[in-house]
Amino acid sequence: MLDLQLILKISFLLNPLSSIPVLFVAYHQKLNVKQIAFKSTLLGFAVAIAFVLIGPYLFKIYGIDINSFRAAGGLVIMLLGLSMAREKRDYSGEHPDALVSLIATPLLTGPATMSFLILTAAEVGTAIVLANLIFSFLIVGSFFIIIAYMIPRVNLEYVRFVSRLLGLFLIGLGLEMLVMGIKAIAF
Repeated sequence: MLDLQLILKISFLLNPLSSIPVLFVAYHQKLNVKQIAFKSTLLGFAVAIAFVLIGPYLFKIYGIDINSFRAAGGLVIMLLGLSMAREKRDYSGEHPDALVSLIATPLLTGPATMSFLILTAAEVGTAIVLANLIFSFLIVGSFFIIIAYMIPRVNLEYVRFVSRLLGLFLIGLGLEMLVMGIKAIAF
């Protein structure tokens, strides 16, 4: 039931690296980084589970073809990759609860992750996606725990570089989904 490739795709889309700058802000504001990371992971996980459970039914309710959604989801993932490849944001001055919400969604469970999870649940089944999602969030939670302890020693510029590099891979994943959706619709 566990699929390493699916776990890696989900973990890749969750992209915990994108949350490190927010955790840096929390650290510099002398907030409890570990608590913010933990709450963010739990909230992001709850949002992801909700979308996996109700997402496939939304296809039926709105009459959306899975291939149309695949193409749209691919476009959203490409846009996320583009923003990761070039974005620099400032999160200073945010309230701790706002930082938790910001990390949980959109950073962990934003539109790209949601579209991928909904599409995958519709294709391979909810139970399979949930099992792999649990494992992916365990990876993200473990990563956040490690980062929370290491944050004073982490070089944010390296994190930004790796995040930009991962953005290129997300562009590729999104392009692949977009092309698959368009091919299925057109032919």
